[in-house]
Amino acid sequence: MGRDSFFHPKTLAKNKPFPRKPMNPTKATYDFIISGFGCAGMSLVYYLAHSKLRNCKILILDNSCKETNDRTWCYWAEKPLNIHPATEPIISWQTIALSNGNTRIEKSLENLRYFHLKSSDFYLAIRGLLKKFPHIELLQDSVVECAETDEGAYVQTANYGVFHAKKVFNSIPNFSLNPSSKPILKQVFVGWKIKTTAPCFDPHTVVLMDFVQNTQNQTEFFYILPFSSTEALVEYTAFSDQELDQCQMEGMIDRFIRNDIGQKAYEISFREQGSIPMTTQELSAYRFEHIIPMGTLAGWSKPSTGYTFYNIQKHCQRIVSCLEEENLSGMITLKRKPKYNFYDNILLNIARKWPKKLPDVFINLFQTSSGPEVLKFLNEESSLSEEIKILSRLKFPIFIKSLLEYEKH
Repeated sequence: MGRDSFFHPKTLAKNKPFPRKPMNPTKATYDFIISGFGCAGMSLVYYLAHSKLRNCKILILDNSCKETNDRTWCYWAEKPLNIHPATEPIISWQTIALSNGNTRIEKSLENLRYFHLKSSDFYLAIRGLLKKFPHIELLQDSVVECAETDEGAYVQTANYGVFHAKKVFNSIPNFSLNPSSKPILKQVFVGWKIKTTAPCFDPHTVVLMDFVQNTQNQTEFFYILPFSSTEALVEYTAFSDQELDQCQMEGMIDRFIRNDIGQKAYEISFREQGSIPMTTQELSAYRFEHIIPMGTLAGWSKPSTGYTFYNIQKHCQRIVSCLEEENLSGMITLKRKPKYNFYDNILLNIARKWPKKLPDVFINLFQTSSGPEVLKFLNEESSLSEEIKILSRLKFPIFIKSLLEYEKH
């Protein structure tokens, strides 16, 4: 369910691991450096600007101007998060659906809403916020290297030299991806926002998963985010550990629109693509006191679904709280509860070994529990008693099989 398309590794001038110390360490000139200004970097600076640390000197580095609409974020909550910009009427839905062949289920979210956020609106709002804080500097440049010093850390850029700080928060994956002994399963997707000539979408219902039938050894589905009866974001998603051909993926979307939605004539107004690692492993190969990983690099993407935006907000608020309290050990050990890694590994095991069984697992999960119960569970905010209640309703054979052949993914 890859709704957070921000994991796009960039080609950098160098690809060095973090050395322990630079040759000539000097005193830090910033309180914080934010390396990578995607969703995680922008969220962190937002919470810093609304905290007791708002007067700290901060440098933000990214090689993109962050002005175009290049991805889509969605999350569920009772009301829009405070960080959600109100630049336009906030779009949300209260009904979700899943479909697998002839089986279709719809679920009311009751007191929850499924919120949509355009990246360009988010970028505009955060960049506007920075104008109110002259001590927060934004520099467009590629980051070449990060390393620790005795007093903090430094970042070397391609064009503007070296900058020092007490703490560096890094979300650029190229520096420290943890090598794995086997390929990582990824959620790979391509999406088009289309406008059709005839009404064909239910504007009140988000289709989270419309599973592809007769698929070849991988889980595939379509996702439909409707903005009106004639306009929607349609995405094709595959769980795969291989590189997928974008033209073939776009062909899948075109056939789905023509054959399943029944629209031969349509216009494309927006395109997006992404690849989200589906793993409970730590993607960052390095753990230092003064260089803190963020975003997908830090494991903030939900391994079994790909949803990330809401998790980023929770983690960034936790980081800022630890900084305010000078609880550095608490910030370094920002990890998920082991039980959620266990749950996700059970699902990832099924996705890897018995992918044709996975659609029935998701259908069964939503069939046997209410929408809010499932989404609370997927947000990792459920209690153990609530989890036992949800899991006890499921069909057991495939889970027992996954448990008997349990692996970490």
